[in-house]
Amino acid sequence: MSGCLYVYCKRLNLSNVYIIFKECGIAGKNRRIVGGTTVQPHQYPWLVALMLGSKLHCGAAIITDQHLLTAGHCITFGVHYKDLSAYIGMHDRLGSSHSVLSIENGVKHPNFTSNAVRDINDIAVLTMEEKIKFSDKVRPICLPSSDMDFRNLALRVAGWGKTRQGALTSSRFLLETKVKIVPSSTCTKSVIYRDNLVADSMMCAYSLGKDACQGDSGGPIFSTHSRTHNKKWYQVGIVSWGIDCAMPDYPGVYTTVAKYIQWIKQMTQDGMYCI
Repeated sequence: MSGCLYVYCKRLNLSNVYIIFKECGIAGKNRRIVGGTTVQPHQYPWLVALMLGSKLHCGAAIITDQHLLTAGHCITFGVHYKDLSAYIGMHDRLGSSHSVLSIENGVKHPNFTSNAVRDINDIAVLTMEEKIKFSDKVRPICLPSSDMDFRNLALRVAGWGKTRQGALTSSRFLLETKVKIVPSSTCTKSVIYRDNLVADSMMCAYSLGKDACQGDSGGPIFSTHSRTHNKKWYQVGIVSWGIDCAMPDYPGVYTTVAKYIQWIKQMTQDGMYCI
């Protein structure tokens, strides 16, 4: 296929078997999240909408040809993974060019806990009933290594969630916004964050007037990195919790993906990773 990048991809449980396919983290050729702008169609081909019937429930990201990464709270509080459908390769929620896949299994982190404010170890792996067919419009995102530093970088958050606190409907089109990691010392200035933030597994991110909001939960926060010459996108975190949306003293809080790589790999041994 013209213009595509090919490398070796492998299944974790078949270390000596490799399949030539696309690299992870390669954005589309085209280049409402609060304060967001509409993304060009299929700009971020790893983005997935988890739908509860016709209603947007959460976001997710493709990490292998069988698995999605999302937030643990997306399959909690009365919502079972079997209640959800994964809309793959979607840009316009009213369009018809995307695929709809059923979910075979959903596993939350064994130490997931929640209270009225926050979720701890807020991460889950969803397994599709059928393999995801990769194309220019559907590709996996890369997972980071623990030694990659994403501080001071412009991170992206993308989703179909509400564009303002209290909005009645979600966005029709995929939206994105840019945020930056906020130091824990700054994030914990408010008492409610100081009492609930777990710095080892959570990170805060914010830019003035820009944030994830309802419906964006479970979706990725992602960035390029100099290690791969800013050509690949890595999932830095998962939209987890926050107070309201885009409030200066209450940044969005994200599950730090690098803290869970070993667990993610254990949960996705039958999947094909692209590197």
